[in-house]
Amino acid sequence: MFHPILHISKTKAEQSSAWKRGKLWLYEKTILQKLVNPFGILLLLGSAVLIGLIAGLKGLVPAVLVAVVIIGLPIGAALIFNLKFGILVLFTLLFTVLGLSRLIPDIPFGISFDAVTAALVFGLIVRQSRERDWRFMNNPVSYAVLLWIVYTFLLFFNPDAASKEAWVYTIRGFAGIMVLYYVLLYAIDNMQYLKAIVFFWMGIAFVGALYGIFQDTFGLRQFEWNWLTADPVRFRRYYQFGNIRVWSFFSGPMVFGILMALSATAAIALTLATNSYFKKAVLLIMAFTMFWGMLTSGTRAAYIVPIVGLVTYIVLNGNLRVVVASAILGILFLGIVNMPTSNQRLVQFQSAFKPGDDASFDVRVQNQAFIQPFIRSHPLGGGLGSTGVWGQRFSPHSPLAQFPPDSGFVRTAVEAGWIGLLLFNALLAVILIEGIRNYFKIKSDKLRAYQLMFLIIMMCLVITNYPQETINSPPINGIFFLAAAAFSKILYIDRQLLNEDKPDADTAYKVNNNVGPEEVLTHRIFKTR
Repeated sequence: MFHPILHISKTKAEQSSAWKRGKLWLYEKTILQKLVNPFGILLLLGSAVLIGLIAGLKGLVPAVLVAVVIIGLPIGAALIFNLKFGILVLFTLLFTVLGLSRLIPDIPFGISFDAVTAALVFGLIVRQSRERDWRFMNNPVSYAVLLWIVYTFLLFFNPDAASKEAWVYTIRGFAGIMVLYYVLLYAIDNMQYLKAIVFFWMGIAFVGALYGIFQDTFGLRQFEWNWLTADPVRFRRYYQFGNIRVWSFFSGPMVFGILMALSATAAIALTLATNSYFKKAVLLIMAFTMFWGMLTSGTRAAYIVPIVGLVTYIVLNGNLRVVVASAILGILFLGIVNMPTSNQRLVQFQSAFKPGDDASFDVRVQNQAFIQPFIRSHPLGGGLGSTGVWGQRFSPHSPLAQFPPDSGFVRTAVEAGWIGLLLFNALLAVILIEGIRNYFKIKSDKLRAYQLMFLIIMMCLVITNYPQETINSPPINGIFFLAAAAFSKILYIDRQLLNEDKPDADTAYKVNNNVGPEEVLTHRIFKTR
C-alpha cells in the first residue's frame, strides 16, 4: 500500500544522493582534472565569450569586474579549503597587483589583499573548529605579534588621533596583514612547501629584475610615462643623477630596489643549501641579475643590504676563510666607494655611503629632530594614518599631514607613539632572538642554510626600515612574515626529520634482537615495571 511519508523520505534520500554525486562530479572535473576536460573547455570558452561581449558593449572596466567574479568565486572557495594554495595566491597579489593598478587605475585592486587575507583567516578558523589544536602558535613570536595587533586596534580610541577614518584605512598595513604570520605558521608543515614559497618569491623577483633592466635599457612604455609625468613631484623624485629610477612592475623604485637586494642576497645564501653546482650557478646568475636590477632602481638604501647580509653571515658562521675573503671584498668595496668616476650610476651608488655629501640625508636629519618633541609628548602618537597620503586625505589641516616620515621606525613613533615604537622594536627583537636560538638547535645542514638565509633577510629588513619604510611595504611585508614564521617551522621540520630517521624503541629492540611482536610486548611490559 502506498505510504506518503515513506515516499517523501525516499525522495529526500534520492535528492541527498544526487547532491553528493553532483559534488563529487564537480570536484573531479575542477580540482582533480583541473578543468582539462570537455566541461572545462566549455566553461572557459563560455566565460571568454561573455567577457568579450561585455568588453565590446560596456567597456574594459565592467569586463574586468565580470572576469573577477567568474574567476574569483572558485578561487575564493579554494582559498578557504586549501591554505597552501591561498598563500601562493596572496604572494602573487603582493608582488603584482599594485603595478597592475597603474595599467587599470579605475579598479581598486588593493582590496584583493584584504579579501584573500580574510579568506585565509576564515579557512584557518574553519580548520581549527574541527582540529581544535592551537599548539602551532605556542612560541614567543606568536605572542609578540598578537600583542602588537591588540595595541594597534586599541589605538582606535587614541584621544590625540587626527582622524578615525585614517585608522580604518591604515590598520590593514599595521595589523591586518600581520595575521598572515599565523596562516604561514600553520600551513608550512614540510620542507617541500617552504621551498615552494621561497622559489616562488625568487621566480617573481627574477622576472621583475628582467623587466626593470628592460625599462632601463629600452625605456618606459607609454602608460608608464603617462603615470610618471602626471605628477611633477613624482617625476623629480624618480629622475635623479641624469637617469630614471625604474620600478619594474612594483609600486615604486624603493620597493623594487630593496626587493632586488633582498632577493639577490637570499639567492647567494641559498647556494649553501645545495651541493649541485648547476643549482649554485643558477642561483648566482639570478643574484647577479637582481643586483643589476637593484642598481637601476637608484634606491641607495638597497645598497647596504648585501653588506649587512655579509656581516650577519660572518657573525653567525665564524668561518676563518669567510672572514679573510670578506676582508678582501671590504678593501675592494672601499676602493669602489672612493674612486673618481663620471658614471652617474656609480656616483649614485657612492653617495649612499657618503651621507655627509647628501642633501637629502641632511633634510631627513632635520625632519627627525623637528618631530622628536612631538613623539616624546605623545606616548600614543598622533593616530594611525596621520602622516603621508592618508593624513593629507583625512586630516589635511593637521601639521602631521605634511610631515614626511621617510622611515618605518619614524612613522611608527609618530603614528603609534613611543609606546608603539617600543612594542614594535620588542617584536623585532623577539623574532630575531627566536631565529638565532633555533638556528643553533637545527641539526640538518640544509635546514640550517635556510634558517641562516632568513636570518640574513630579517636583519637586512630591520636595518633598512630606518632609512626607508620597508617592513610595511608590499611585497616586502610578505617576505617579513615568511621569515618570522620560518624561524619556528624550520626547527619543527628538522625535528620531524630526526624522528623519521630515528626508529622508536620497539622497532629498535625488534631489529637488534631479531624477535617477534610478542617478545617486543613482553620486553616493554617488564621494562615499564
